[in-house]
Amino acid sequence: MIKLNNKKNCNFLINDTTLRDGEQTAGVIFSYNEKILIAKMLDEIGVNEIEAGIPIMGGEEKNAIKTISSSGLNAKIISWNRANIEDIKASLDIGVQYIHISIPISDIHIRYKLNKDFDYIKNTLIDVCRVLRKEQVVFSIGGEDSSRADKNILYEIINIAEGEGAYKYRYSDTVGILNPLDIYKNIKFIKSKFKQIAIEIHAHNDLGMATGNSVAALKAGADYVSGSITGIGERTGNCALEEVIAYFKFIEKKNIDFDFKKVKKLASIIAKITKRPIPVNKPILGRNIFHHEAGIHTDGIIKNPINYEPYPPEEVGLKRKLLIGKHSGTSVIKYKLKKLGIIISDAESRALLEIIRQESIKLKRDLKNKEIKDIYHKLVL
Repeated sequence: MIKLNNKKNCNFLINDTTLRDGEQTAGVIFSYNEKILIAKMLDEIGVNEIEAGIPIMGGEEKNAIKTISSSGLNAKIISWNRANIEDIKASLDIGVQYIHISIPISDIHIRYKLNKDFDYIKNTLIDVCRVLRKEQVVFSIGGEDSSRADKNILYEIINIAEGEGAYKYRYSDTVGILNPLDIYKNIKFIKSKFKQIAIEIHAHNDLGMATGNSVAALKAGADYVSGSITGIGERTGNCALEEVIAYFKFIEKKNIDFDFKKVKKLASIIAKITKRPIPVNKPILGRNIFHHEAGIHTDGIIKNPINYEPYPPEEVGLKRKLLIGKHSGTSVIKYKLKKLGIIISDAESRALLEIIRQESIKLKRDLKNKEIKDIYHKLVL
């Protein structure tokens, strides 16, 4: 068996926004107790930051964030706020130590959402940063719609955030329009230009590229990745954190403290709460992602699973399964029957294969162990 080790230290941190952006999925609501449970499980999984919600919403939302913030979790607990004093006061009221400020910076948002100009955005950001500095809280700045912002405006906003003492700037691909090549170039340049502020990638999945964009940004030097468990979020969702972390942990062999078995458990809880079942073929989480049927593939798996699996199923709490059906070959039939205590010849396996294929086509599914044994016994009798 080939073994791949050579672990390397991980050079980025994980910001989870399941409780904030995840809950902004249309029709999704987490109760107070569900929020507390999810936060605790995220902490056990190993995320570095938890974006717990929006205090200005008040009521149960505000109370849940306060409880999470005072729970003694290892992760930093962050509140999300618009760039105004009322939002900040709501966060300060509950004693949150880490505050995130989101401010629109694209011309589209400034003109058509706020009906303002860039001077207004710039002055608002400076005023808000100075309030936060006076309150001596740790804060980050998020440029909403960074990916569609004029580059000079983007750089000026990051420069203000850095100069005013923000520890992190969130580069938001708010409507998911970037591709990995472009985002790599963008983040690479930002990292070369700004040395005193951490950069976070916050990717949306409108064109199915949130995972790829997040990986590209991290390879370009981004310091944080922001996303959610299962990728739950606005419209088509956010970056699915488990996918990004799996790439770096299993493929690049980064030494990341991230418990995928607990991710699987939390993903199931989220699926139940939100009434959104996990697709059987969803990367990392789907129950069928280590099921093999095609003859060439099952033969390769029998010889060595590394032939057709990028990482062992046990790493994510799953099991391998070799199916017998229309696309099967003789080697997997011999293998399966041997597991069932029956040794057959090459000639018998070829004869069985034709019958098995026809039966699978008729039933439009793979065959169960009993059905395979019954076919064998009918053939040899």
